[in-house]
Amino acid sequence: MTNEEIRQLAVWLKENHLDGAEVRRPGLHLLLKRGGETAPAALAAPAASAAPVVAGEELKTPGLGCLLLKYPGQAEALAALGSQVRSGQLVALLQVGDLLLPVRSQQAGQVAAVLVPCGTTVGYGQAFMRLNAA
Repeated sequence: MTNEEIRQLAVWLKENHLDGAEVRRPGLHLLLKRGGETAPAALAAPAASAAPVVAGEELKTPGLGCLLLKYPGQAEALAALGSQVRSGQLVALLQVGDLLLPVRSQQAGQVAAVLVPCGTTVGYGQAFMRLNAA
């Protein structure tokens, strides 16, 4: 399934006011979910409060999936707010079905903001964390 096909599914979900869709094919399991009315407000609040911070670099998701900021079953975050991270350090996991994919920081810095709550379904290139220069 191509990115364009996934985008088209998302458009159809929105146009038809559907909450989600699931596609299963041999070698593929895709689950798309639309947020409720409270999701945009919840996501907008951190962005609005963080707007004055211009110097930070945003870390973005490498694909579609469920963003995990800690290993399942563990309480400690991989990169907690205020912690220092190195370039290449594991900062999150992207869960796609039963598969956990590593999400690594592309630069060193201090975690200034976490923009997406743990367990949120994210899209390709979605900003999920902001780093200030080390």
